[in-house]
Amino acid sequence: MTQLTETVGMDIEETLLQTDKVLTERRALTVRPLKRSFVCGAPMAGVTDKPFRMICRKFGNETLFTEMIGVNSLYRRAVSTCRMMRIADEQNIVVQLVGIDETALVYAAKEAVFNGAIGVDINMGCPVKKLITNGSGASLMKNADIAVRLVSAVKRAVDIPVTVKTRLGWDEKQKNVVSFAKQLVDAGVDGITIHARTKEQGYSGQADWQNLQAVKQVVNIPVFVNGDITDKHSLKMALDISQADGAMIGRGMLGRPWVLHQLADVSTQPNITGKVLADLICEHLAMMLSYYGKAGLFAMRKHLAWYAKGYIGHAEFCRQMFCMNDEKKVYHLVEDFFDNAEKQGE
Repeated sequence: MTQLTETVGMDIEETLLQTDKVLTERRALTVRPLKRSFVCGAPMAGVTDKPFRMICRKFGNETLFTEMIGVNSLYRRAVSTCRMMRIADEQNIVVQLVGIDETALVYAAKEAVFNGAIGVDINMGCPVKKLITNGSGASLMKNADIAVRLVSAVKRAVDIPVTVKTRLGWDEKQKNVVSFAKQLVDAGVDGITIHARTKEQGYSGQADWQNLQAVKQVVNIPVFVNGDITDKHSLKMALDISQADGAMIGRGMLGRPWVLHQLADVSTQPNITGKVLADLICEHLAMMLSYYGKAGLFAMRKHLAWYAKGYIGHAEFCRQMFCMNDEKKVYHLVEDFFDNAEKQGE
């Protein structure tokens, strides 16, 4: 055994022992009920990292999900993956996990408990080829026996709610979400979020919210609808049509970290424009630099493009921004652009 392997093994054993101690102290308690805002923030790889969640928290305390965390990488103690699990100083965080190795998944779920997660979500809907190839993500909809085994294993291991995020099915001819949801409920899952598209659709086409009605009729757990929800109108339509208990907001938050609280609280209408927006973006950039170091400047570029979308001069702003490698110049560009930016069509 190499020194690296020995160190990894010690880290895993120590974490499991610490987590088991936490769980032992709770054994007299029943599993805590699923507590989730009727709208919550979706897990989005490369987006819902700690800096983004901290910016969202400036507006409200709705439930937020981590980025999708690969359980195999976490089990190996990969530095970048371990950093994604650092949520102990946050509240209302659900950790989303992806992978089909039962040992690694249980280990990751226990670490989520130890770090203060209010729930563990297992990804069974991601259409990315890399995950499909290794049998995780949306592939689990075609392998319900494995999905059931994974849910059962995590339910036995932790005392916080265990949920699943999935899709309508593999393609138009294989929409099996109703039977799949029933099997997950039998395995003990506490809630399910359904992206109202198939795996083959990916993120294209239109979300079919109506398909969720059949799921609601056969399960007695919270069902959340996901897909194409960007404002109060689409939120109301999605909930009315799907009959879901709540909604998960994904791409609707891009460039609008305040929108989740805006949708959760109809009385809230934050006016995030001009200098207020410029200051918010600069704070987001500062958090990214603190969290990632120099790499944070490049990781922030997509957020800057999303923030600028819909404003006059968006294309020129992006052209200049993508050419800049000096954080001071980016700060100045943000302040100059957003302080006086005007929305297109206004």
